[in-house]
Amino acid sequence: MSELALDTTEGRIIDLRRETAAASLLPRGKAGGRYRCCACGKELIFSGPATPQSSFTPRFRHDGAEPGLDRCGAPGAHQADIQADLTVILDLRDQLLNALPRADVYLQIAPHRAGQRWELPPALIIRHNDQVVVIERPRRPLTKATADARLQHVRTTYGERSTHWWFFDHDDAQQYLAAGTVKVRPHGKPDTHHKVRPTAVQRQLVQAGGAVCWITSGTLFIPYGGHPGAYPALEGEDWSGKMASWAKDWKISHPYPADSAAWWGLVPLSLLALGQHTGFCPAPAFALMSALEKAQHGREAHRRNLAREHAQRAASTQRTSTKSVVPPAETPAAPLPVPPDAPTAPTAPTAPTPATTEHQPVPPRPTLPPPTPLRDVRPQHGRFSWRSLLPRRWHR
Repeated sequence: MSELALDTTEGRIIDLRRETAAASLLPRGKAGGRYRCCACGKELIFSGPATPQSSFTPRFRHDGAEPGLDRCGAPGAHQADIQADLTVILDLRDQLLNALPRADVYLQIAPHRAGQRWELPPALIIRHNDQVVVIERPRRPLTKATADARLQHVRTTYGERSTHWWFFDHDDAQQYLAAGTVKVRPHGKPDTHHKVRPTAVQRQLVQAGGAVCWITSGTLFIPYGGHPGAYPALEGEDWSGKMASWAKDWKISHPYPADSAAWWGLVPLSLLALGQHTGFCPAPAFALMSALEKAQHGREAHRRNLAREHAQRAASTQRTSTKSVVPPAETPAAPLPVPPDAPTAPTAPTAPTPATTEHQPVPPRPTLPPPTPLRDVRPQHGRFSWRSLLPRRWHR
């Protein structure tokens, strides 16, 4: 850690690897106790080149150590954590300096924190005109107490008008729970967004007025809230049958997720895109969220129109079926056909019988006479003679 030191005069971290001009600007030696070790908190001595043409590598060393050696008394694991935290936050500072060339971006730290084991590394401060943005870059899972303390400190130090952002590592599975994807169509163009379920502390940060996002390399992931549900049926709508699945949809809450959001959708945004607007503002991501809300209203209007058409078709089908089941008017039954009289043998006249109300029995069907048996006609053969077997020319 010979290249890192806490500058108690300006309240910032000096990194000699990144600040090549510091070697010629900083006073050498102890400088009245100006430089302190970030790991153990003890005073440091700055050893710089004697002349601008010197090839000497500038460094910080502990008091009492031999020149060229650094003997920090802090445990090795603590030194490694401090160096890793500062490396991550300083890398982010360099990226923001490229994205916001007109803004002041620096690492702020209180002098009394030198040598302490921190849960959160020092915050980045962005100043542009009257805008103040504080950016946190936690490497470890946050506790509620740590988050509350930092929120209160930023509010007290920089005022209520400051914007407090929290950048979490997108590649760290401890910083969120993956929840699949959601298909969207902002501006009519199909796209797919990843969904996450944030931690309880991340929800707490948003509720307290902070802003949460994730970062990997040079890409930010700005969240919006997703609220799944179903459309309530209005008068004239029918969501039954095949329309039942169309009633299920989700709504968006933005520019920051609402507390009732079941999941958070992530809008990818290049870190360099922040420089397209004045100050620090992920305006392209917020504009896309507005497009998602507009698409949501259009989607609901379209589906409700389908539900009304479905209701009209169902009513028309019901009226048609009702007409088809009405019984036709009764018509008189046709008289039964009278069978023809069967021929009977002549009989002697008899005295007429009085008429009765009973129906006369139907006469029996006439029977055909029995068939006449065919005569047995067999071919007649003459008497056999051997002469018939002789050739015809021999018949004389």
